[in-house]
Amino acid sequence: MIGLSAPALEAIGQDDLDTALKTTAATTPPGTPEHLDLLIDHVDVRADLAALTVPTLVISTTLDQLVTPHHHRQLAEAIPGARYAEIATGHLPFVEQPEQWATLIRDFLRDSHT
Repeated sequence: MIGLSAPALEAIGQDDLDTALKTTAATTPPGTPEHLDLLIDHVDVRADLAALTVPTLVISTTLDQLVTPHHHRQLAEAIPGARYAEIATGHLPFVEQPEQWATLIRDFLRDSHT
């Protein structure tokens, strides 16, 4: 539920939402709880960001309920030369706006090779 924006959740019918929740519960891979546990102050890579030398795109999901745009901007600002883009979705832009998400990535990859 936290992966989608409020507008996306409101647009889903109850039957589709029930199906999605059941499917997600049945297909959650082993190790997911441990992976999520890392989000809670266990891994801090901020000191490493300034050393990145590869082209970087930070896509801010502006309706994200898990990671805020403030944090996306902080990440982009900490990586030298990082490009920052926004998309009006929740945490799962490839679910809510797959074409727009793919275009951001495709354009970044194209521009990074020229």
